[in-house]
Amino acid sequence: MFNQDNESVTKILTLRYNPDGKPRTKKLSIKDFMPKKYPKIEDSVISLIKEDFQKKENTFKLSDVSISLSSGIDSGLTLVMLRKFLPNTKVHCVSVGFANTDDETKRAEELARIYDSDFHRIVLENVFTDLPKLIKIVKEPRWHLYPYYTFEYGKKRSNVFFTGDGGDELFGGYTFRYKKFLSDFSKNMNWKNRAKLYLACHERDWVPDQEKIFGKKIKFSWDKIYKIFTPYFRNKLSPLDQVFLSDFNGKLVFDWIPTNKEFSKSLNLKIESLFLTNKMIKFAIHIPWSKKYDPKKNIGKIPIRKILANEKGFEKKKIVKKGFGTDLIDLWKNNGREIVGRYVNEDSEMIKNKIINIDWVDKSRRKIRDEEKSIKLRYINKMFSLLAFEIWFRLFVTKNLKSNVKL
Repeated sequence: MFNQDNESVTKILTLRYNPDGKPRTKKLSIKDFMPKKYPKIEDSVISLIKEDFQKKENTFKLSDVSISLSSGIDSGLTLVMLRKFLPNTKVHCVSVGFANTDDETKRAEELARIYDSDFHRIVLENVFTDLPKLIKIVKEPRWHLYPYYTFEYGKKRSNVFFTGDGGDELFGGYTFRYKKFLSDFSKNMNWKNRAKLYLACHERDWVPDQEKIFGKKIKFSWDKIYKIFTPYFRNKLSPLDQVFLSDFNGKLVFDWIPTNKEFSKSLNLKIESLFLTNKMIKFAIHIPWSKKYDPKKNIGKIPIRKILANEKGFEKKKIVKKGFGTDLIDLWKNNGREIVGRYVNEDSEMIKNKIINIDWVDKSRRKIRDEEKSIKLRYINKMFSLLAFEIWFRLFVTKNLKSNVKL
């Protein structure tokens, strides 16, 4: 469980994860990214998936499976491979939509129809409704826990659920970050400047006045944050492989994977990903970065795109991705502002205990109201993080909040 100490608080409210805990998945090292020559990358990926699916069919007796389906490449590959190698398995596709937000559910429904699968659409009017319950499950102060609803729904149909987790980290899916990193990169940069640049590519996780968030009890230091990334950027890997190493050992290892592990345990549901098998990880990390990402076209996941290029419903012009993400500004206007106002204020436990600075909170509300969109988004995201921290604090520290409370 997350510990309420100076270092942990600053890290989780700056990076969105706390790298001090014991990882549920083995972290990668520099040697893992030494490139190897693979003559037929796509054939090898398909072969590894086939082997894994057949193994799981024998282990779990897969008469039914549930999957999280968007319009993107990772979940699309999962659906295609399930149909190819487990043709007699009934597939239940679960897709998330958000109130007043253009989402991917129509495209997902089309894919489900093409591949003869059941389709289930979940519309989330308020992603915060069960936040106390979800934070109680994961034992971490996180607000982006709404994937739980896809797992909960999928559990009604099957005891096995497939996600597309790991596809971005292993096959180069964060193209918007790679483009920014490479455009501002200089080969003369030392490790600290590379770490700073890397964090600049994750600016939604922190705000320009990050050091002012914290109260008198918490001592914030950017140097301590940068130091976390020393092993990832003080080495001889290529710049983009350094980014891949940091991405895998960051949110994937300390956020997505442990969160899913806790959801899995809570729901008694086997949550799987074809990208996160030991064999697939070992294979993918040695693929040269240039075989995953094309910087001129700013296209990633090249092997996955090639596999899907000739599959029904996945012509190149149709491979688009917006993600299972809600519009932060809409979320703030619809119910986020009111809920944050109830829990993040001068009476908050985290403020009374001098962990968070009330002056920063008040000024941030004005910035959300007055600043340009890019700044608004960063401060809204941070306010939601503080909401999650306050909920966590009341659940596990002061214990004056019940997990069944609805927000």
